Amino acid sequence: MFYIRADGNEKIGMGHIMRCLTIAEKLREQGEEVLFLTADDRPVKPIEERGFTAKILFTYYDKMEVELPQLMPLFMGDGQAEKPKVLVDSYFVTEFYLKNLGLSAKVILMDDEKKAVYPCDGLVNYNIYGKTLGYERDYPARTKLFLGCEYAPLRGEFKKGGYEVREEAKDILLTTGGGDSCHMALSMTKRIVGKKDSPFVWHIVCGPCHPDTEELESLAVGNRALRIHKNVPDMSELMRRCDIAVSGAGSTLYELCSVGVPTVGFYFAENQRRNMEAFGKMTPVMNAGDFSAAPERVLDFVEREVEVLRRERGLRERISLAVRTIVDGKGAERLAGELLLI
Repeated sequence: MFYIRADGNEKIGMGHIMRCLTIAEKLREQGEEVLFLTADDRPVKPIEERGFTAKILFTYYDKMEVELPQLMPLFMGDGQAEKPKVLVDSYFVTEFYLKNLGLSAKVILMDDEKKAVYPCDGLVNYNIYGKTLGYERDYPARTKLFLGCEYAPLRGEFKKGGYEVREEAKDILLTTGGGDSCHMALSMTKRIVGKKDSPFVWHIVCGPCHPDTEELESLAVGNRALRIHKNVPDMSELMRRCDIAVSGAGSTLYELCSVGVPTVGFYFAENQRRNMEAFGKMTPVMNAGDFSAAPERVLDFVEREVEVLRRERGLRERISLAVRTIVDGKGAERLAGELLLI
């Protein structure tokens, strides 16, 4: 049994769950049984929809130490000859939590921020800046490190090629991730509604925790410039239909790069700031900035750069070719194989 400890809800979004599900699918393909452990029932539906079981701990996603009395006996009574493995994906871990978890399990940490040097047997930071944070310098040799975009856990659909940079840019994808705590999509949509003759069709993705889905659907009624997409079964196909993307700075950025969509990025959470700034400096993805701090400035930037991309097909071609070199779509498979060797 391979355990995955992760949560998802309206406040933290569903990014932790979604990337762990991608890893879980690759573990299952390699013959491993996977059990998800969640603080509450909010992420259970997407877990079960992908064919996995979740054990609910009935605790708090942001107070992880209180669940140790449940987890340690679970791992100790697992019945495996060796310690079971647990992948932990949360920004609320503590050194005490991980140290005690390590007494009964081999702990692999998904880490985006490097807030501290944590006790763990393995550590994953697949972000574009993952190799720049000094993990090799600061972590002991016993901790296996999986750093950089070659370990980005993208779903299998993102292995496909075939993106076409069309002569005329008409379709724009707008995605904020699993949620939208700052209502960016709604703010952008109200601007679109206020324009009489938009040259675009905006495809707005509402994730499972999006707070404004109903209002967005209402605004889209009768408006040829707006399409609302819920529960998208094949995100890569929707991306391929779009000429430009406007995206939050989570895992979706890596998916867009894999497909090759010219993208304007933004962020509204501090844990996405480093990712967006790194993309802005290291890739052709344009950084619109922090929507939570300066919403009007971000929206102005988005509209301006989208118009530049619409006019310049050559620029879109150059960006598309460049971003496709960042990830190869095989990160989840690569990572799953390595994790089983710990």
